[in-house]
Amino acid sequence: MVSRVAIAGAGMTGSYLYRLLESQGMKADIYGDAVSHAACGINPCAWGSTSSFRQHVRAAGLDPGQYVFKDFRVVNFEGVDMRAHLLTFDKPRLINDLRKGVEVLGGPVPPRRYERVIDATGLRRAYLPRIKADLLVPCVQYRVRRERADSSKVVIQYGNLGYSWMFPLSDNEFHIGAGSVLADPKETLRESGFMNAGGKILCGCSGKVRSTSPLDSQPFVSTDSILGGQVWGVGESIGAVAPIAGEGIAPGMASARLLAANWDSPGKYTSRILKEFSWMIDERKVIDKVAAGQRLGLQDWLILRRTGRRMGAPVSLSETRELLKCLTKKKSTSRRDASMSNECAK
Repeated sequence: MVSRVAIAGAGMTGSYLYRLLESQGMKADIYGDAVSHAACGINPCAWGSTSSFRQHVRAAGLDPGQYVFKDFRVVNFEGVDMRAHLLTFDKPRLINDLRKGVEVLGGPVPPRRYERVIDATGLRRAYLPRIKADLLVPCVQYRVRRERADSSKVVIQYGNLGYSWMFPLSDNEFHIGAGSVLADPKETLRESGFMNAGGKILCGCSGKVRSTSPLDSQPFVSTDSILGGQVWGVGESIGAVAPIAGEGIAPGMASARLLAANWDSPGKYTSRILKEFSWMIDERKVIDKVAAGQRLGLQDWLILRRTGRRMGAPVSLSETRELLKCLTKKKSTSRRDASMSNECAK
């Protein structure tokens, strides 16, 4: 049994894993990131998730109802209202409760103090080997207070080889942001028009999201000669982020549960991660096709439908056809604009 454990990363996934291990009678030290990414101390994140969020929170012995801001039964994607099961939640409060006031240690994990280090550092992947074909999507986000706005639905709009989002946190506060594979996410957000309705900007942040998929984020387990022990990755550090939707909350928690359940078997942990998130491989292929300017076809339609189901949004045949037409049209326009920008930069 591994007795000396450190969790590097005190964000959502690291804190969740800490809680799971504690419930199994295991002790771990948790190290935080001294760099503040935003006023809330968290990377750009809409604080949104899918319905599986609730079961993951219950598995940690907490009541999910204490953290949910709003439930949504409708998501508007490219002007099309679809049934959905999404939610926004109080992410900072949940992180604090998962750690239950435990001291978060500063600085890097010291060498030769622990038998196992859990790399929950997300995008930085600070203790695992570098990913060769990493796909990092730049993003930007603002928290906006806006009166008399529709807070009944999540709104997502595709454009400029990326997408923009508007997630209501309350009746008058929203997380509004954008991410783009090739373009400046600020330009993607500007084109969406989401910021045109005015309101007071409470805070803003920028960063990147890993859309690589676990298959291309291996290894998940390695040996570090400097640390003097094994390093196991979890969450975004091993690519557990939905490439199309950019959702990493539920996948991160799911990966933490798999790590706790396969604590003594790195081989089983690796195979379970690849099986659990095999769908991310297909989503990554769609992103690669969009970035390369290739035509989206029937297989992509099936992938989009599966993505919709995972988000609790069963997309009909007619809706998916309309979305594919829109994506293809906007993809061509975005690539032409990007090409013009490149020419102007020469």
